[in-house]
Order: sequence, then structure tokens, then C-alpha cells
Amino acid sequence: MKELITIEQMNHLMLAVIVIAPVVGLLIGAVVKNVKAYALGGLAIGVGNYVLWMVYSAITNKLGLDTVVNLAVNLGLFIVIGVVVGIVIGKMSNKPERSKE
Repeated sequence: MKELITIEQMNHLMLAVIVIAPVVGLLIGAVVKNVKAYALGGLAIGVGNYVLWMVYSAITNKLGLDTVVNLAVNLGLFIVIGVVVGIVIGKMSNKPERSKE
């Protein structure tokens, strides 16, 4: 049985996302007049996506694709990462405003 997509193809796709995400961030940033923030956001998304793919791939290669342990480890890992990223983004977006006195 042939795979629908190989590991090499997926690695190439993830590397493309590292390049494409900052460019998309730059374009969106140019439209909303905040190029630096959106470019850095795009870079973070691209690099973060690649790192998560590599971690997922390593865990799956070690534990096996069709195991409950693999599912539990990846589920726990992605829940923790999601909570941490959510907290960080929440803290960054809830900066207190300076009083205009």
C-alpha cells in the first residue's frame, strides 16, 4: 500500500510554511500598518509549526503511529502547548493602558 504523502513531502511542506508565513505576515502587516508585529507573528507561526511537526514526528516514530500511548502523549503535549501559548498571548494583549492625565 502506498502512502498518500511521504515524510519527505511533509518536511518540504513544513519548510515552505517557514518561508511563506512571514511573507504573508509582511503583506497583512502592510495592509494594517503594523509590519513588524505581523512579520514576527508570521515567523513565529512558521517556525513554531515546524518545531511542532518535528516533535510530533519524533514521538510518533518512537512510540508507533497506532498506539494509545502515542495518542495520549501527543494530546497532552499539544494541550499544554496550547494553554501556554494562550496564556502568553492573553498577557501580551491585556497590557494596561496608560492614563492620559
